Amino acid sequence: MSSPAQPVSPTAIVLAAGLGSRLRSVHAATPKGFVQIGGAPIIQRSVDALTRAGVESIVIVVGWMADMYREWASSLGPTVTCVPNDDYASTGSLRSLLLGCATVPGGDVVIVESDLLYEARAAELLMAATSPDTMLVSGFTDSGDEVWVYGSNGRLEQLSKTSWDNREPIGELVGLTRLSAATVTAISNAALELPASAHYEDALNVVATTREISLLRAPDLVWCEIDDEAHLSRARGIVWPRIAIGAES
Repeated sequence: MSSPAQPVSPTAIVLAAGLGSRLRSVHAATPKGFVQIGGAPIIQRSVDALTRAGVESIVIVVGWMADMYREWASSLGPTVTCVPNDDYASTGSLRSLLLGCATVPGGDVVIVESDLLYEARAAELLMAATSPDTMLVSGFTDSGDEVWVYGSNGRLEQLSKTSWDNREPIGELVGLTRLSAATVTAISNAALELPASAHYEDALNVVATTREISLLRAPDLVWCEIDDEAHLSRARGIVWPRIAIGAES
């Protein structure tokens, strides 16, 4: 009698093709993923956290300065690979997500934004979630440029950088989201009606009307996105010290 098949961990799709133009004033020589925090690039910290949480395969979608990612990934072995978004300058993150997902047809994925600094607990919480469609939601960081999460009964309704439906958001999008293969298919279908410049959040708003994407709230999560000089200063002066202290305790 054969043993039951073991569940396959989702593949992490790291969205790293963007130009990072808002950070060029202080970080023009490398992509945002190679911003150094606490002596290591944030992409390395993210890959380490995902791997420890049980992710076995990581696909990095590259564009601007892609060779830097390829050279770095080649040192990590076969579990980390790169795929190109040749149209990175004219397309949004939705295009990158679909290119990454195409490498694992029929597989579940974890969306990972490449410019994140986060405590390892974030990946652990997401991988431990019972639903294959789960979005990690933090408390309010007041960091600027937040993506608000709106939902009810633990289910995503809308992502927006502005107010929505005269309601209060329940938290912020972290940039770590698990998606089942069925939801990836729904996103691919939604993309057919969206412009090339659309971001993956736009497609999630479409599919959330028909598919249940669970909201996993972590109000005290320590994390940040690094989009501009102010974000970088906050990451180094406020967020990283809190993460480092937590890792030592």
